[in-house]
Amino acid sequence: MVNYLINAAKGAVVNLTRAMALDYGKYNIRVNNVCPSACATPMFLANPADVVNQFNQMGRICTPQEVAEAMYFLASDASRSCNGVNLPVSGGLELHTGQPVQ
Repeated sequence: MVNYLINAAKGAVVNLTRAMALDYGKYNIRVNNVCPSACATPMFLANPADVVNQFNQMGRICTPQEVAEAMYFLASDASRSCNGVNLPVSGGLELHTGQPVQ
């Protein structure tokens, strides 16, 4: 049951970001969202190595610093054309082609 609730909450944030971006864009207010996945926090790294490695398709997982840098980018003028963005900071963990792994 908990996974359903977490996924529903994350979906709500994604749609809230889009709706607020549409509503507030006319006031030159941008609304964006950072979507981190597995992150090298002490809590995550306390898992057994096989659990950590299943999230490690690039040979590494993102750091809290990298998540903060994505947030800084979206808050800065460098992203002035970004509005309604749900930016994955995941190292590609959400990517798949539907093809078998080779």
